[in-house]
Amino acid sequence: MKRLLLLTFAGLSAMYSNAQTTWSEHTAEIFFDNCVVCHRPDGIGPFSLLDYSTADIYKVLIKAEVEANNMPPYKADTSFQHYFDEKILTPLERNTIINWVNEGGLEGDPALAPPAPVFTGEKILPGTPDLSITMPNYMSKATVVQDDYVCISMPTGLTEERRVRAIEIVPGNSATVHHCLVYYDEDGDYPTDTIGGDCGGPSSEPLMAGYTPGTRPTVFPANDDFSCGMVMGAGSNVVFAMHYPHGSYGTWDATTVNFYFYDEPMTTTFRQVYAAPLNAEFDFTIPAGTIDTLYNTFDDTPFDFTFLSVFPHMHLLGSHMQSFAVTPASDTVKFVRIPHYDFDWQDFYWFQYLQYVPAGSDIESRAIYDNTAGNTHNPYDPPQDISEGFNTTDEMYLIYYHFMAYQSGDELINQDELITEFLSTEMAKYNEESEIKVYPNPFNSSTTITFDAGENALTSVYIYDLNGRVVNKLVENQYLTGQQEILWDGSNKIGEEATNGIYFYSMTINGAAYNGRILKQ
Repeated sequence: MKRLLLLTFAGLSAMYSNAQTTWSEHTAEIFFDNCVVCHRPDGIGPFSLLDYSTADIYKVLIKAEVEANNMPPYKADTSFQHYFDEKILTPLERNTIINWVNEGGLEGDPALAPPAPVFTGEKILPGTPDLSITMPNYMSKATVVQDDYVCISMPTGLTEERRVRAIEIVPGNSATVHHCLVYYDEDGDYPTDTIGGDCGGPSSEPLMAGYTPGTRPTVFPANDDFSCGMVMGAGSNVVFAMHYPHGSYGTWDATTVNFYFYDEPMTTTFRQVYAAPLNAEFDFTIPAGTIDTLYNTFDDTPFDFTFLSVFPHMHLLGSHMQSFAVTPASDTVKFVRIPHYDFDWQDFYWFQYLQYVPAGSDIESRAIYDNTAGNTHNPYDPPQDISEGFNTTDEMYLIYYHFMAYQSGDELINQDELITEFLSTEMAKYNEESEIKVYPNPFNSSTTITFDAGENALTSVYIYDLNGRVVNKLVENQYLTGQQEILWDGSNKIGEEATNGIYFYSMTINGAAYNGRILKQ
């Protein structure tokens, strides 16, 4: 009986050991999917999560940030509305990270770790931009405790009107650029401001696109039946509103914005997209020591509109913001709810499906400001009365939208499917001397990855997108021998067809790493 009990306890111990959460088998993939776009050696995150040793050092901080829902820093409430490319942890992913830390942050077998995602630091959209504007090389003046916000105005050099199909902002120094907002200045008269370090950008100019780490390029949805986008005129400027975080003093950056135009003459009917802060307050004061709630309504929309995106904007006192439309039939069209606003993590939210707002609707919004000493972001200690203004230490109430005139069926259009279909046939440079061959590349329906695994080699082959997220696992921790031909049928990990675009294969063969680009078109 004693021997039986010992065997039973040994078996239970082995089961418990096998059930333990490890970096290699459980958390590495979650970090690769959700975190390393910032937390990598050349990213803006303060430490890298591409390797176990660093993750282990910071595991207690990681747990605290995940439990507080601070990371990943995606601020929109996805139970209120769904958006293109949401960056949130599932309950299972969240619990896995917490359990990994609680159980000691074990590494597990390094050979079982997934192949790492690939980051090139290059532009994402394929092909050659029609217009590329790079701001002058700028040195961050952010101190140890103070961020640097500057506005740099640049001429487009356009001599005729062009219709914009896509916009991509490429940071010159991804470890320094916290965010960049690009505004369109039709008259070309908005001044450059790099002196005070507190320029948040123009409030009266159309906001075209934005960059935060992990944000995809702005690609206006289009298909064989319709085209849409913004219009840029001759003699116009663009304004770079740059944010460099504290601690970045002395680093240099020359961010670029690339514009892709529609070919002229156009073969489909073009629908112009407009950008404006439909909800805005320009005369208010938040008294010191108070938590104040403000409301704004854009009354009685004059036409039927289709809304593509929403961009809520406050400054350092901002605590909560939301907006929605109420139709003449008393239906509610939800736009955005930010339960815990954070000026450091502003973003465009592109709706998963286009949102139809009929004529006569009211676009309502609410914003809460915390001007108490308990607000750790408060720029003044002790708190002072803060009024509306352009500087970061002032306050703002703006909610920008991208919208266009409605056409029947717009509300059925899934931006998830259309935004990533912007491609050209130009393929990024491919290393023909690589030991790994991919053919055909580019491909339409399927492609084959060919390589020699050697003898009894532990092998993994993953497909990643350009933001470092796992698209599919073609081979996962299998022992392979000799010449291999691994088929990718263009599907994602839930069996649906992946959208067209550029992907990376990333693979490990007995611990050696290999990667390269694949274009699905």
